[in-house]
Amino acid sequence: MSENSKVIGIIEIKCPKCGCNQSYQKILFDYVSEFGECTSCGALTYNKVLNGINLNATKTVQCPYCHSTNTKKISTISKVGKIAVFGVFAAGKVSKEWHCNSCKSDF
Repeated sequence: MSENSKVIGIIEIKCPKCGCNQSYQKILFDYVSEFGECTSCGALTYNKVLNGINLNATKTVQCPYCHSTNTKKISTISKVGKIAVFGVFAAGKVSKEWHCNSCKSDF
């Protein structure tokens, strides 16, 4: 189990492995998945995705100018590099999060 998960309580659910009736109820650090772990043997007793969010889904961002979905996230390293080269003059570019590969705009 993830070290970033948070124990939120103990629930009554029967472990399929050892038959124990108590499990730790945990929520992952990003709060989109919940799982139970047996207090006795540590086996996974249940796992569910909260709020209908699919953990395997990829995020599609649409450009507000040309409406293309051919976009990529601007990395923090790229932002730091722009600040190092252009200083204060890069302030407008650094606040942007996405880059459109079609029309070359940042938003």
